[in-house]
Amino acid sequence: MNRNQQGFTLIEVMVAIMLMAVVSLIAWRGLDSVTRADAHLQASTEQTQALLRALNQLQLDVSLRAGVELAPPPTADQPPAADALPAVTVRSSDSKGFRLELIRSAPTPGDGLQRVRWWLKGDTLYRAAAPARDRYPLPAPKEAVAVLSQVSDLQVRVWDNDKGWRQLSGNRRSHPAGLEITLVRQTPQGVERYRQVLGPLD
Repeated sequence: MNRNQQGFTLIEVMVAIMLMAVVSLIAWRGLDSVTRADAHLQASTEQTQALLRALNQLQLDVSLRAGVELAPPPTADQPPAADALPAVTVRSSDSKGFRLELIRSAPTPGDGLQRVRWWLKGDTLYRAAAPARDRYPLPAPKEAVAVLSQVSDLQVRVWDNDKGWRQLSGNRRSHPAGLEITLVRQTPQGVERYRQVLGPLD
């Protein structure tokens, strides 16, 4: 062989190819790890945003609650009704589940009031809002919208001015001075707990 001839031997080429294969494998694993982390972060962000939307809507509904009870206007033959609708009513029990009923101001000022209902069915939290009306009776909410999924448990406590927070279990309470709602969610990241305090409501 001519000593002046330049080039690589077969062994050198094979070593170079092997090194390139190793580098490519490392780069692919790194890219796969980044892609998985990004997908995990995006899913977690979407879950957090859904939770915040639900809690913010709940906070808004409570903050816009009516300041007085609603009752049918009295007539000459009928005195003022005793079954006035309270602005806030909450119920929580193992058998009947969680339910929160509100009478709040309409989204558009001047449209009157509307009835809103929140409840838990299975592992999904629902909300329904009736059309607004400026006269009695107010229509009941019918069309349900799923606002939060993966809810494995929801507990409610009400504020008692004499005894502090009390568990609302199997009872119905109107005009609570304050509400504490605790959510437990089953997510791919594990069990997550959230607490929302609403009030004072008096």
